[in-house]
Amino acid sequence: GRDAELEPFIDNIKAVPRHGLHNPLRNVKRYRMLGEVSARAGAALDDPEVADYFATLIQRVMPKSKAQALGEVKITQDFLSNFSSDNVRFLAKGFSVAGDHDGQTSHGMRWPYGGVAIVGPFNFPLEIPTLQLMGALYMGNRPTLKVSSN
Repeated sequence: GRDAELEPFIDNIKAVPRHGLHNPLRNVKRYRMLGEVSARAGAALDDPEVADYFATLIQRVMPKSKAQALGEVKITQDFLSNFSSDNVRFLAKGFSVAGDHDGQTSHGMRWPYGGVAIVGPFNFPLEIPTLQLMGALYMGNRPTLKVSSN
């Protein structure tokens, strides 16, 4: 039944540590690694032949003009390029706030959730799933992606 179909996905999410695959204190080298992945993916989508290929794939599943499909590829390429190098690490920046007593401060850090689920929309088959998937990965989560189906 349906429960048996979902079981592997639920088990996968449960297997992820609550502190995520990386966070501001553990496995910090993954921030830089994911920045490199983003840089390479962004560079690949900047190649006109690759961009055209992805635009054609988008048009096969969504009634968009070539310009609209290429626009979706460009937004995705820009996003990936923006989070290249060390920029992923900066997403995990924290904060510090002065307390209400002498010598007191409050510090906070951004932490991953662990296992997360992403449901991709039908009308942006590349852009939205990629941005959500990479955002989850950047922050140390293990995403499970459910793409739209007809």
